[in-house]
Amino acid sequence: MAIFKQNQIEEINAVIEKIEKELKPNCEIGAREKLILRTILKTNKIEKAVKFFPCKREYSDTIVSHFVNEKGLIKNRFSSNTQTCVFLLF
Repeated sequence: MAIFKQNQIEEINAVIEKIEKELKPNCEIGAREKLILRTILKTNKIEKAVKFFPCKREYSDTIVSHFVNEKGLIKNRFSSNTQTCVFLLF
């Protein structure tokens, strides 16, 4: 796992808090650009609601892995590394 400075940790924790407020049972988490994810969902005819959380590219992997490892969420198959948005798929 990457080593972060104190101010970076505070930014990551702020995004994690926002995501925790929106968590619901059986939701999936991942990181992907908004436009690309919406296109992928439309192409695959997936009718699930999506909530996006903006973050810095270098933080997206850390945030997603926190929820997968610590909270037991499922990582979405459309997730990608170093993206500008973390998403929850309901």
